[in-house]
Amino acid sequence: MNVDISTLTSLLGGLTLQNVVYALITLLVCLVVIRILMSVVRRTIRHTQLDERLQKFLLTGLKALMYIVTFIIVAQSLGIPSSSLVALLGVASLAVSLAVQGMLSNLAGGIMLLTSRPISLGDLAEIAGVTGTVEEIGLMYTKLYTADGEIVMLPNSNISAEKITNYTTLGQRRITVTVGVSYEAAVADVRAALLEAAAQTEHLLADPAPAAYVNAYQDSCVEYVLYAWATADDYWVTHFVLTETVKEIFDRRKIEITYNHLNVHLMKDSTLTVQKDIL
Repeated sequence: MNVDISTLTSLLGGLTLQNVVYALITLLVCLVVIRILMSVVRRTIRHTQLDERLQKFLLTGLKALMYIVTFIIVAQSLGIPSSSLVALLGVASLAVSLAVQGMLSNLAGGIMLLTSRPISLGDLAEIAGVTGTVEEIGLMYTKLYTADGEIVMLPNSNISAEKITNYTTLGQRRITVTVGVSYEAAVADVRAALLEAAAQTEHLLADPAPAAYVNAYQDSCVEYVLYAWATADDYWVTHFVLTETVKEIFDRRKIEITYNHLNVHLMKDSTLTVQKDIL
């Protein structure tokens, strides 16, 4: 960086002993005022619901801003033009913001997460296509611990622009099991079998109670859906057990779950035709 000596000489040439003494007194007064104001703000902000990390960040930013203002006031008392200092600080802040643009974007996203609180530590959530338990919410990154034993660090700028699904907030999740059954099976029998499977599955919630319905009439089957509820912690294990139990109950009750069939027909003229029937 090139320093213009003449500019510095012009800025410092007007310094006198009186200006220096006045500047020191001004500095002491400003430091006392900063200490008093920070004490008041610190006591006030502790009574809010803001996250502790966000409180520290706000206090640090406010303190830095007060020091910058103090620097400008003291420099002006020394006879240095404040307009030149403001312009210099503006250029410096612009250069810094351009250099750390990505960091500032993550920081803004982190502040939004800590203030709006869509997720909290320990929540099971799906964020930007990643599902896991929230281990840490920082100002720059959010850490998720997935069921596969992976630690995923997500930039807060991406999180603020993505959909966040929190599975823990309501305390329960709905399990949906969809199955295609032959048209020959009676609706009442299929619904009874689905509800029996739900009754034999542990960790399902009694309220809301499990329910089974005809969901759709497909080309080769009647599609049924079973709804049941479990806590967020028991969701996946209960989902797998319920799905297995449905198959066991259907086998015992002789209810056919349809699947694709390939039928081969031999015509009288010895022409072989192949027909794919989806049953």
